Amino acid sequence: MPRGKKKVRHMIDGREMTVDEIAAMLGVTVHTLQVRRCALGGVSYQLIVNMYKNNQIGSVHDKVPRHLVDGEWLTVRQAAERVGVSPITIHHWRQSNPGATLADAMAHYRRYQTGELKRWPGAVARKHYVLGKYLTIAEAAEQYRTTEPALRCHMYKHRCSLHAAVKALEERRKRQAEKDILAILAGKGKEAT
Repeated sequence: MPRGKKKVRHMIDGREMTVDEIAAMLGVTVHTLQVRRCALGGVSYQLIVNMYKNNQIGSVHDKVPRHLVDGEWLTVRQAAERVGVSPITIHHWRQSNPGATLADAMAHYRRYQTGELKRWPGAVARKHYVLGKYLTIAEAAEQYRTTEPALRCHMYKHRCSLHAAVKALEERRKRQAEKDILAILAGKGKEAT
């Protein structure tokens, strides 16, 4: 080392190793190893080596951050699966609670699993008058063999009611059926001659 400084050695699997040797053993650069250590909160190099061995830190292509939760390194997706919510739900909760860790988010959603907190059912779907019946948009989509987004899109685009959207869908289907019948008849007429 320049200026007579000795390289710091760290105990890795019972051997003393420098940071350069640890990086070479793991197949990464020294900078990558130091950045990984800093991102994990300054943990020991032995813990980082163990994470590489257990495939908790992947290759160059695996750049998904991991968080220490209950002594285990988890991605947000893994944490979300354990508490039964989507990863975006955890992301939104952490945004609305600045400084909250992934462990805090998991603890919050575990309270729902244990029944300590109750989920609210949400708003009741509005019923619309459609061809003599009161239906929600989802029920109308199922009954008239279309999708809910298609009905909502038509209602928004044409600024109309669900009743008008369903009538337009039925009219469009009727016109298409007439075209199909005429095409079949025109095709048979050409074959006969």
